[in-house]
Amino acid sequence: MRRWLSTLWPHPERISAVEQDAIRQDGIDLDARIKRLRNLSKVEPSVHLEAARRISDEEDRRKSGAETRATTFIASVAALIPLMTWALGNTGSSICSMGWGCFTWTVVFDLAVVYFVSAAYWALRSLAVANYHVIGVEDIVQIREDGKDIYRELIQQTLLQARKNRDTINQKLTYIKIAQRRFFNGLAVLGLLLMFDPVSRFGVVSSLQNEVRSWGNSIASAPARSLSAKQLTPPEPVQSAVPQRPLPTSSQPLIIPSSPKTHDVKHRCAAVSDPGRQGQQCEWDVAN
Repeated sequence: MRRWLSTLWPHPERISAVEQDAIRQDGIDLDARIKRLRNLSKVEPSVHLEAARRISDEEDRRKSGAETRATTFIASVAALIPLMTWALGNTGSSICSMGWGCFTWTVVFDLAVVYFVSAAYWALRSLAVANYHVIGVEDIVQIREDGKDIYRELIQQTLLQARKNRDTINQKLTYIKIAQRRFFNGLAVLGLLLMFDPVSRFGVVSSLQNEVRSWGNSIASAPARSLSAKQLTPPEPVQSAVPQRPLPTSSQPLIIPSSPKTHDVKHRCAAVSDPGRQGQQCEWDVAN
């Protein structure tokens, strides 16, 4: 996660106070070792002086390279301002109309602006680191007035100069690396915007928007259709567990069981017109 965050938003690595003290102490110890060098003028002093000068020249080239890159980034950001202004003025209604397309375009454009502005900021911070050491005229005069060994003093002063400048140049390069990575991210975002503009002008964005809208409508209407289908389905009839005896019809004669007594039974049956009652209604006349 931290790696992805460092890629999307580059920033200098934080160094703890203990690590800073250790680095500072290492520099102090190295300065003391350089000052304790002896007999440099007796054992090939020109070779030692030439090696010290090469080290110092290499640090100077690193400093010049960092400052050149910082100036280039600042000039590039200044040159991109007209392009981004043109992009704002020529944004068509197919891109920045009311909706998610305009919102996305605005967010991505603002992200590109933030990347470019922050890249220029870190480039300026790299140029602001100006603590630099050189061997001046006063140093040479002071060596001769004190009667010191010129070779030994020049070798020591050149090495001390390169050692102290190394910390300053390393800080410059750290800042310029942050500026470079943020400038690259800004170019990537700007390229994405430039690619998005012709795609939207050819109607690809609007067609995709219509497809997404229709897909969303179909998903939203699917539960409503299933619910309405369930509501319109008639309920199934409930069958009773008790068996029903069929009622007699007009074609079936009513049989009355005989009794021990002899009676003259007359019956009359008529159809029932009441819808709540089915079958026939019969009356019996019993004559003794």
